[in-house]
Amino acid sequence: MTRLLMSLVLITTAACSGGKKSQGTGPGSGSGTAILVKKIVLSWGITPKGELADIFLATTDETGKQVSHGVGSYKGTCTPFKPDPEMKAVTGVKCETGGGGTELHAVVQGGEEIIVLSVGFDQGRKADPMARKEVARIKVPLGISVEAAP
Repeated sequence: MTRLLMSLVLITTAACSGGKKSQGTGPGSGSGTAILVKKIVLSWGITPKGELADIFLATTDETGKQVSHGVGSYKGTCTPFKPDPEMKAVTGVKCETGGGGTELHAVVQGGEEIIVLSVGFDQGRKADPMARKEVARIKVPLGISVEAAP
């Protein structure tokens, strides 16, 4: 009985330890290959056409591949900006004309898509987060880091 118990302990210990452990190849050891961080950087493309501007959301991955996604044409002078924190947006574009205009917000949802939302605003008043409407939906790989271009 003791031999059987000792054999089971040795088998269990060998199975749990995972066999040989390599040293010097893990993160922070200074050797081995570098870990490639998966990320997408968002930036806005704005093409003025008379009193309108065509707006594009560009996604650039860690390899430098860029894809441009059209999100519509908006009236006014359009410039990128950082939306208020309550909007939970990574980046935005504000198109101003007269006493108001339209804001576009890029929001990451569930770590697997970017949703572009639009909301109207009046000068001197903050845009209402609950009044936003979906304009575009862009799929991204699950778990990828999404950042705004500086």
